[in-house]
Amino acid sequence: MDTKSTTAPSRRSRLSFLIAGLALASALQAQEATHALDLPAQPLDQALNALAGQTGSRILFATDIAEGRNAPALHGDLSVEHALKRLLQGSDLTAQVTADGGFVITPPASGGTALELGATTIQGQGMGEATEHSGSYTTGLTSIGSKSPTRLRQTPQSVSVVTDQVIQDRRMTDLAEAMRVTPGITVQNNNYRLSDFYSRGFKVENIQIDGAAPMALGTTAGSFYSNKNYDLVEFDHVEVLRGASGLFGGTGDPGGMINLVRKRPLDFYQLKVDLSAGSWDNYRTQFDVTGPMGLDGRLRGRLVAAYTDRKYFMDDRATEKPTFYGVIEADILPDTRLTIGGRSEAYHETGSGTGLPRYSTGADLGLPRHTNLTERWAYSDGRSQEVFAKLDHTFNDDWKANVSYTQTYDSGFVKSAFNFGAVDPVSGTGPAWSGNTNRWVSQQYLLDANLAGRFRFMGQEHELLFGADRQTITSRWRGTNQSLNTGGAIDVFDPESTPWVEPPTRKDFFRDYDPNTQEQYGLYSTLRLNPLDQLHVIVGARAHRYRYHSTYRLLANEVWGLQSEIDTREGTKVVPYGGVVYDLTDQWSAYASYSEIYKPQQNQLSGPLPGSTIEPMTGKTYETGLKGELFNGAVNTSLAVFYTQRENQAVLDPDYAPTNILYGGNCCYMAQGEVVSKGVDMELSGELLPGWRVLSGYTYNNNRNRQNSAVFSTITPKHLLKFWSTYQLPGELHDFTVGGGVNIQSSNYVSGSATPLTGGASVPFDYTQAGYAVWNALAAYRIDDHWTLTYNLNNVFDKAYYSTVGSSASGNWYGEPRSHMLTLRGVWD
Repeated sequence: MDTKSTTAPSRRSRLSFLIAGLALASALQAQEATHALDLPAQPLDQALNALAGQTGSRILFATDIAEGRNAPALHGDLSVEHALKRLLQGSDLTAQVTADGGFVITPPASGGTALELGATTIQGQGMGEATEHSGSYTTGLTSIGSKSPTRLRQTPQSVSVVTDQVIQDRRMTDLAEAMRVTPGITVQNNNYRLSDFYSRGFKVENIQIDGAAPMALGTTAGSFYSNKNYDLVEFDHVEVLRGASGLFGGTGDPGGMINLVRKRPLDFYQLKVDLSAGSWDNYRTQFDVTGPMGLDGRLRGRLVAAYTDRKYFMDDRATEKPTFYGVIEADILPDTRLTIGGRSEAYHETGSGTGLPRYSTGADLGLPRHTNLTERWAYSDGRSQEVFAKLDHTFNDDWKANVSYTQTYDSGFVKSAFNFGAVDPVSGTGPAWSGNTNRWVSQQYLLDANLAGRFRFMGQEHELLFGADRQTITSRWRGTNQSLNTGGAIDVFDPESTPWVEPPTRKDFFRDYDPNTQEQYGLYSTLRLNPLDQLHVIVGARAHRYRYHSTYRLLANEVWGLQSEIDTREGTKVVPYGGVVYDLTDQWSAYASYSEIYKPQQNQLSGPLPGSTIEPMTGKTYETGLKGELFNGAVNTSLAVFYTQRENQAVLDPDYAPTNILYGGNCCYMAQGEVVSKGVDMELSGELLPGWRVLSGYTYNNNRNRQNSAVFSTITPKHLLKFWSTYQLPGELHDFTVGGGVNIQSSNYVSGSATPLTGGASVPFDYTQAGYAVWNALAAYRIDDHWTLTYNLNNVFDKAYYSTVGSSASGNWYGEPRSHMLTLRGVWD
């Protein structure tokens, strides 16, 4: 078989993207005049005056109609009409065009020709607040902890938001890059192309899109449910909640949950073009076009495309990936909006790898950072597709309903070449070539429906939400045996001297996990009571059910034999939630919350053999703190103290001999392990002064296994500081923006034992990596009203470190060395 991908994108696609983008840019050059705006969040009267001053426009309004109203931040290239729409969005004011080309702001009773705000005032459930065009490092509303758009200050859990402006400034392309700047999150390599995310010592296993039903994230052991790293070209911003999230997240660890908010069509025409080139032949092109499609603006659309063609600092690694995202939004009734869309993505990866080994004692080999123990003939091909539909209906000013459906299809084929084995300190031998071929497919079906609204009782207004969601996942994984594809010993200090000649591509699969399915569904509800204007009490619960079914068969002597079959169901479990928020002032609130989650342990069985279902792990988080919304919402800040307890973790039962079935039902275990994670979270994000934006956070974490008083998540640093800031220069230098920041973490370590690939006794290892700091910088220049040139310098001081520490046999990944990226961005609207 030809080892080239049958789904690999053509290299000519990049040229096609460029030609199409330049053609669209030319067509839009004649659009209405735009202005480079930079307005912070501020009172509405000040914002209108500032807009008039920056654009030279006449904007007239009566002082009393603007009194007590606030306006959002406004940054970017916008026409005066579009800027006014955003400043007035959500209010009952309108902007009328005067005969001399100026504008008059009037209350709704006034006549005249008003600028039509259209359906953009319909706020979708689960979507928070769009951050595009805000230019901000924070947001006014988020939905990750509430389903309904809620201010960060009124959400009694730790929530961080990576906005569109942060994504642009840092030139982020995928979810892993966004998580690396998110406060409190530790990112670890899962394999050569995917990452795992940890919060407060626990793995983040749930992800939502537009706040809908929870999806499986990553390659959770025994699942094979997801094998993609979400491309950010589809999304407006990323919301991250830390702590137990069972109310809306279903099952999982108490680490937290991610909500990706899709880009929506705009009610005006806009084209964006991004062209990037960076170190190690890293190229990427993005196009994003949106606007009304007919029906007097009631039908709007958006088409987004990205093409990645890149190599890496590691040897024999490359990626080609085209991504397409399209969405149509229609106001089918005055109060009803239908949204339909989809995403299609293909990728071809050259090379694989499992990370670097170490000496059997755990000591570092000191290999060059570009070392990657794989072969050029190794590859993986995959496709990822998604279709979705969303219906939002507003009954009146108080009540709205939402129904959303998402279906994903992911498939792939892998032919791998990687190393395994620790290096003997005396002989320098030990690692060997290994690899296999496997094919996998996974489908997820997600449905969510809810009703949210406000009602009055005893003179106060209260809020109610109730809904239901369902997740159904079906998957299959087939593979060959890596021991049958062993390619001999590796000299890790000179890999080219011990190459592995490409073996035939094998498809004689003899391991088959089919079916491998998961189903969970539940009813959820929250009630937000406001007994006093400044006191808010939130109570909620989820009634949840779960089922898992997996069958593992092995081919021997041309006969398929059953190795493991698990069919487990969890009866209805009620997961409670409670929180209280007290507004100390108009800017500051104190809060406390309690949240829970549970996690089935389907692959750990209790004795005696053949084993039976063990009870789930349970997790609960207590959190209290302060939150501030400062400078009319331009800045959000928080200080939280948290305590998380996870109980019933499966531990080996000494009364039975252990059995090990790969991704199967292993025996025998007891549910008695208990771990505790506690610490402090601090965050500051937003625009501190005009033109000065900051995203920063500090986390202190102390986690322990109560069985032995040892640290249970040694890869989680005790101290983690993330800081990033940009500043737009004043006066005649206002076209220049500079920025910089640093990620600092304390030491982390791993210990355990590794068994050689060829068998033999396990060898214990112990390794500690000292704390380190990685600095990054930015410089941007606005060429004219449309074009901006941005230069990103990452790892400024070329710090050598391991971003992921693994075992002595494999799993150690160097962090990226110093790199450069130049991006040319064009915007027409």
